Amino acid sequence: MKVRKWIVVLVVLGLVLTACRATPNLGTVKIGINAEYPPFEYVNEQGEIVGFDPDLLAVIAEEGGFDYELVNTRWDGIFVALASGEFDAVMSAATILPDRAEIVDFSAPYFDAGQMIAVRADTADIKNADDLAGKKVSVQLGTTGDIWLTDETEAEVVRYDENTLAFQALANGDVDAAVADGPTAFDVVEANPEMNLKVLPGVYTDEQYGIAVNKGSLDLLEAVNKGLAAAKSSGKYDEIYEKYFGE
Repeated sequence: MKVRKWIVVLVVLGLVLTACRATPNLGTVKIGINAEYPPFEYVNEQGEIVGFDPDLLAVIAEEGGFDYELVNTRWDGIFVALASGEFDAVMSAATILPDRAEIVDFSAPYFDAGQMIAVRADTADIKNADDLAGKKVSVQLGTTGDIWLTDETEAEVVRYDENTLAFQALANGDVDAAVADGPTAFDVVEANPEMNLKVLPGVYTDEQYGIAVNKGSLDLLEAVNKGLAAAKSSGKYDEIYEKYFGE
């Protein structure tokens, strides 16, 4: 009888320990985000941070079993701020890059993207990346668009703290073209017809977005990947994708 009792006790303890390992107490996870990049993240008229990333994050957190709060911050230096402990993770249309992965860890990829070029609707002398040589091209500082323009073109790169400012400069005639991730370029152009801009055919990079966490934050990374996998398998990811990008 005593042996049976001990067996029951050990089984219960094993289940408790397994549950503890499966659902670590992460507290409230602070998520850094630069809400200047529609449709991925932006501030609506009510002052709320909304977009594809916040919607997906809500599902990831629910499925991954953690609470979170968003911290709106500048893009430039966002990974350094993460590494220094200002927040616990970054979800902000962040491309997975080797140099970034040296200071942070990334989740599994959750979105495929690439850089595209926008010009004024009446522009005739810029048709592709080769035509950017000698032209003034605006871009958000520190983005993969900035990296691509600097490394792969002969354009005169004009950097702005916010993506919206880069496109406003194009509309104002201060620059000849603007570069951004394709979905964002299309969103800005379609949402602001008064700017009279167009997005050119052609995608010039092959990128994947990931959620960044501090090096060694294995429990958080596991929870994020668990939540992301569940979002995809349940069909909720597809619902959110269709909401912002169509089928």
